[in-house]
Amino acid sequence: MKKIHRYIAKNFIVTFFIVLLFTVLLFILSDFFSRLGTILKSSVPLKYVIEYYIFYTPFVIYFSLPFIYGLSTVISLGYLSFRNEIIVMRSSGLSIFRISLPVFIFSIFVALFMFWGKENFVNYGLDRANFIKNRYFEGQGLKSEWLEVGNVFIKAKDIDEKDKTLYGVEAVYVKKDFSGIERILMCKKAAFKKKKVVFFNGYFKDFPFTEKHLFSKIEIETNKPFVSLVSESKLREPYLKDMLKRLKKGVDKDYYLSLVLFRFLYPLSCVVLSLLALVFVLKITPRKSGFIGNVFLSGVVFLSYIASFQVVISMGKYSMINPALSILIFMLFWIAVSLYNLLKLGI
Repeated sequence: MKKIHRYIAKNFIVTFFIVLLFTVLLFILSDFFSRLGTILKSSVPLKYVIEYYIFYTPFVIYFSLPFIYGLSTVISLGYLSFRNEIIVMRSSGLSIFRISLPVFIFSIFVALFMFWGKENFVNYGLDRANFIKNRYFEGQGLKSEWLEVGNVFIKAKDIDEKDKTLYGVEAVYVKKDFSGIERILMCKKAAFKKKKVVFFNGYFKDFPFTEKHLFSKIEIETNKPFVSLVSESKLREPYLKDMLKRLKKGVDKDYYLSLVLFRFLYPLSCVVLSLLALVFVLKITPRKSGFIGNVFLSGVVFLSYIASFQVVISMGKYSMINPALSILIFMLFWIAVSLYNLLKLGI
């Protein structure tokens, strides 16, 4: 890597982590003060408040990373442009793409990190945060919730989080194609073990539900962790392999196709917004200043991109538009807008 690229990379990475820290802190403080009344009213121990935000933070980072990345690009390169350094670099024969090469390389690593983190941290964190919110912030139980374990749906009257045990359990076994019910099971408790759920001391009825069969222990397998089963957040998405499995079976095709496209393309928004950020960088000069104005304007544009991305995905989920074609047009539109403006500014 050239010395100039090391210089740009250093400036960008410092800016990136400052913007990341500021954005996450701003979001968490805003969320904390909006929940403060509920926390005080429910006398939630400090331990659970801290734990909630530890597990909620990965989602905040994941969702805001494209915006943070684009804004960091504008601030770091824009400040160099404000100090005439970009002009000097371009005068020496370097294009804006060559100058910003470290930013684009880093954006690919960030996109890969987002994809990996979504599968390994973000979903679990959302489930854990949602469990704490429902259990301790709002004092809700599981009386009205059904837990899905493969083709078995479980309902419980109470839960012991420490022992990972459900009490007053009702379980409904459905057919693998979800066309009907095979068995109804009732028992005093069910315990979550490693990769399985164990029902103790109860009875079950097989379809057509005539004779009762007593049992002391019945096991069913699961690859989901305890917290994910008992408290799936509304914000979480299924794991990629589950979505691909449903998509292969043709179940809610548009819905799961939209989720799969979002999983792959949302991280790539870091690359797209980096390209768009260069437009605002080139508009910043010492004579024409506008550094603060362009940073603010770019932030509005980046937020518009993320909001419209979500709208397109949501419309695709409910078959209002063709998911694959719409998201392709959406991405190509923003790339085309970026390249058109860069050509006008003389890349």
